[in-house]
Amino acid sequence: MTSRREAVERWFIRRGVPHVIHDYRATTDVFTRAVPFFALVFLIEIFASFGDRFDGWAQFGVFCAGAAIALGAVAAVNALRRRRLFQLPDRVGAIELAVFVLIPPVLPALFSDDRLSDTAGLAVINIILLVGAYVVVSFGLLPMLFWAGAYSINQIALIGRLVGRILPLLLVFSAFLFLNAEVWQVAHDFTWPFYAIVLGVVGLIALGSVAVRIPSELVGLARFNSWDEACELIDGCDSPLAPATRPADFAVSAVPPLDRMDRVNLGLLMFVAQAVRVVLVGVVIGAFYVAFGLLAVREATIVSWVASDAVDPLARFSLFGNELVLTWELLGVSGFIATLSALQFAVSTIIDKAYREHFYDDMAHEAREVLATRALYLAELNREAEPDDG
Repeated sequence: MTSRREAVERWFIRRGVPHVIHDYRATTDVFTRAVPFFALVFLIEIFASFGDRFDGWAQFGVFCAGAAIALGAVAAVNALRRRRLFQLPDRVGAIELAVFVLIPPVLPALFSDDRLSDTAGLAVINIILLVGAYVVVSFGLLPMLFWAGAYSINQIALIGRLVGRILPLLLVFSAFLFLNAEVWQVAHDFTWPFYAIVLGVVGLIALGSVAVRIPSELVGLARFNSWDEACELIDGCDSPLAPATRPADFAVSAVPPLDRMDRVNLGLLMFVAQAVRVVLVGVVIGAFYVAFGLLAVREATIVSWVASDAVDPLARFSLFGNELVLTWELLGVSGFIATLSALQFAVSTIIDKAYREHFYDDMAHEAREVLATRALYLAELNREAEPDDG
């Protein structure tokens, strides 16, 4: 079972849901995977021992002294843990984390002219890196992003059908905005920072509307009426437990419920899956309006709409003897409408039953595959532990 268990746990990590792994801990599962990153940062920060007060060989001597202090601290911790002197730790506890956070700031405190600011700055940076590494590794954000990239590629055909379904409705909503002179005037007057803020706020509302409903969905997704239902899901995906065998001595109702961190991790996976789709819808709508604007809106019309003497085209094209111009105003209006369309789509997947049936079910199916694999994985762990209990 050990190799089979390891294969399943690697699969959970690749899917971006490491928290569903049994007995998943920060000391042995999270920080240990971040050790190479911590080691690289630690070695780089040893160079902080170079002080402005020293030159030439004196500066080299200071570096050697700083390296000796840092590496000596590492060796001392490993000796305390009964590991080889410079072995990468297989368990990262409070002592190891304290060495990473505090030892590099000690070096400028000893050797730098600006001791207080350099020491405090390094300590703050290390704390931020520590928290960031925990979040990224603990929730499998990098594997999740890789999975989301592959997921988005697989979604191209679905997005085409999706846009074909919703485009007429979105055109009714957005065509009036696109051909409205005031909107073009607003785009013309926008500076990049304020434009980014406005689109960012609308985008956050769209993604927030996706996120708020996920916690309530997880409760129902984690329930299975029978092992046959769970095994069918496992056999239909790339789970290492396929082909699945129904446990004879462990009821599906006895599978432990999701704890808080499980729900957060799975919710994040579902959010990423749906967010990819919302973003892709926005990109497709934006690209449509850029192409439509190139063909339908002449440069003289843009000049008239923005109440300016002239516009500064980003590019000019010739098509069938007509000149097409790509302007910042066209990109700005298209981006604004694309973001509003993404918001409308995100809300529609929540309140519209037809949208939900077409565009939510496959995302829920992805989560159900993970949950079915988790259920059988925990059942096999329980069976493995039974002799010890006796």
